[in-house]
Amino acid sequence: MKLFTASNIKKSFGKNCVLRDISLEIEKGEVVSIIGPSGSGKTTFLRCAAMLETPDSGVLEYDGVTGFDNGYKIDKKSFIEARSKFGMVFQNFNLFPHFSVMRNLTDAPACVRKIPAKELELQAKGLLEKMGLGGRENAYPCELSGGQQQRVAIARALMNQPEILFFDEPTSALDPELTLEILKVIRALAAENMTMVIVTHELEFAKEVSDRIIFMADGVIVEEGRADELIDDPKNERTRAFISGFKK
Repeated sequence: MKLFTASNIKKSFGKNCVLRDISLEIEKGEVVSIIGPSGSGKTTFLRCAAMLETPDSGVLEYDGVTGFDNGYKIDKKSFIEARSKFGMVFQNFNLFPHFSVMRNLTDAPACVRKIPAKELELQAKGLLEKMGLGGRENAYPCELSGGQQQRVAIARALMNQPEILFFDEPTSALDPELTLEILKVIRALAAENMTMVIVTHELEFAKEVSDRIIFMADGVIVEEGRADELIDDPKNERTRAFISGFKK
C-alpha cells in the first residue's frame, strides 16, 4: 500500500535548479533513508514533501490524497487532509522556547483538531513516557539537553497520529552520545512499523534501520536500492565515491 508518492518534482530558487525531476514512492511500514552530499537537494525535497516548500511542478500524494498537483491550487479541505497524513522532525528541533514541553505538544493539535485539553494531555504524557521523558511535561526547552529536545520534537510530530514521519537530519545538531539517544528512538519506531523518510548522514544507521536507501546528487536520484546492497555494493560510480569517502 503506497502511503506517499512524489512524481516528477522540480524546484528552483531563481536560476539555481535544486530538484531536477524527483519521483519516489513510499510503501506503508517502509523506512527509507535519503543520503547524498551537501547541496544535492535532499532537504529541499523533504521540505517539498512536507509542504513547507512549493514545487515548481510535479504531483505529491499522501495516502491517496493530493497535496500538490502541477501548480494547481488544492482546495482547503484536501490541503488540510494531506497535512494530517504526516509529521515532520527538524534538525534544530524547532520547539517554541517560551512554551512548556506539554504546550509544545498540545498547542497545535488543540487548534487544528479541536480535541479536549484533558484528552490531549493524556496523549502527550503517553508519548513523553514512550520517549523516556515522563515527568518532564512542565519543563521548558532550555532546561533540556539537545537529545531530550529532539525527543520532544519527535513526540510532537506523533501527536497528530500521522501515517508517515519525515526526518530532516535528526542528529546533525547533536554530539555522538546524544545522537545515540535519537537513533534508539527511531529504531523503536521502525520496530513498530512506522513509515519514515529520513534524510541523514549516518550511513551505518541508515543501513541498519532502512528498508531502502536513496542516493541523491545534483538534484536527481542517482541510485536507490535495498539498504545493505546500496551501502556495501553500490552500482553507480558517483554513489561509490560518496560512500567510500565516509568509510575512509
